[in-house]
Amino acid sequence: MNTASFLSMTKALRLGFSVACGLALWMGTSGCGEPPPPTPIPAAEIPKTLENTFSSASPAMKEAMGTAARALEGGDQSVALESLEELSRQPDLTPEQRDAAARAALTVRGSILEAASKGDEAAKAYLEQQRARK
Repeated sequence: MNTASFLSMTKALRLGFSVACGLALWMGTSGCGEPPPPTPIPAAEIPKTLENTFSSASPAMKEAMGTAARALEGGDQSVALESLEELSRQPDLTPEQRDAAARAALTVRGSILEAASKGDEAAKAYLEQQRARK
């Protein structure tokens, strides 16, 4: 093999490697076009976030949001979760309202799971009830 063909082959290999790396990087960052999962809202921020997000909502939506917020403030996480999940299923929510309800529900569900893992019997019973419904 002469020097010219060796250099030509080296350039082709570098180009192929660069294309392969670029393609791998593009595929790795593009995902499948799915949005990232929602991030939980810190528990202390949920009532204020819901109040701000639902300030222009219909009276029925505000009432549902209020039920969830009051349940959270009263420590009744199972009622709060049920209310938030019901709220997030409403068809006439704005994307921001749906996102806030889903993120709040994610936080509350996490709190219930954590309480159950620490031996909270009410949390365990609620989770068992949820599993039985499905």
